Amino acid sequence: MDGISGLTAAMLVCGLAFGFGYSANQGGTCLVLAADEVHRRRRPSMLVAFLAASCSAGLVAVPLVWSEATGATLAASTGFSVPLLVGAAAFGVGALVNDTCILGSLARLGDGEIRLAAVPVGLTAGIVLVDEVLVERSAPWSSVLAKPSMLSVASLAVFGVGLILAVAFVSRMEPTRPKGTWGLGLSMLLLGASGGALYAIAPAWHFVNLLHRNLPDAMPSGAGMGAWAMAFSTAGAVVASLRRGKLRLRRPSTADTIRSLVGGTLMGAGVALIPGGNDGLLEAAAYVLMTFTIILCLVLRGSFRHRFKQVD
Repeated sequence: MDGISGLTAAMLVCGLAFGFGYSANQGGTCLVLAADEVHRRRRPSMLVAFLAASCSAGLVAVPLVWSEATGATLAASTGFSVPLLVGAAAFGVGALVNDTCILGSLARLGDGEIRLAAVPVGLTAGIVLVDEVLVERSAPWSSVLAKPSMLSVASLAVFGVGLILAVAFVSRMEPTRPKGTWGLGLSMLLLGASGGALYAIAPAWHFVNLLHRNLPDAMPSGAGMGAWAMAFSTAGAVVASLRRGKLRLRRPSTADTIRSLVGGTLMGAGVALIPGGNDGLLEAAAYVLMTFTIILCLVLRGSFRHRFKQVD
């Protein structure tokens, strides 16, 4: 990173990664839970919490890029395309098969759900598979937020207003949480802030991005930094779980392990087709389609179960 020594950069990235994992476990949410909440309870609290995280990430990442003090970058933008839609649908189905998305896998792995350690293996398989037979991607261009302008300043203002409204909504709707547990609004705010800083400063920090061979602007030392960052994010999730008294090692069954492998493979294929992956949420259309796909699958699954019960 330009302007920061190697040791300082490593400490910064590992500290942010620890905070990311800690916040993920404290928040205890994921895309599948958010979609299920909309489907079952007709409440968008978790989806709004994800909006808070996205706004928080933007408020941190964009100024870091403008400062030029850390060598931070924003991923290139791409156009709306069929591969993006297919990738979003594949990610949604994969998250449902696995019963949690990538973020949820990190949080629940911290709680001791060992079968989720198979998710990275599946992610690797999905990314490699798509990269080997990859359909043509849309040509990328520089992000409109990469440099100060009227549009980018207005976007930051929108992020700020969105963050305030989202946190207020989530805090008002959320029931009282146990002592020692952060509220959903605070968890997602800090999750977005740490994730936004990591995404801008060290785009190769996350396991998914570390695997992706076509990642733009990855640091030359990205592999080593990414490995340490992933270790610290997992440690953060474990520490948060310990503090909440939730850590219980669960021995996985063969069926659960296979489910995580298949789900991880589908999510990996989706990540390879969606520019920016799940963490950046750079493609709003992809995010909406992921959620819609999961809700649709939940509806279909519920319908099939109801029919089977009637037959029995």
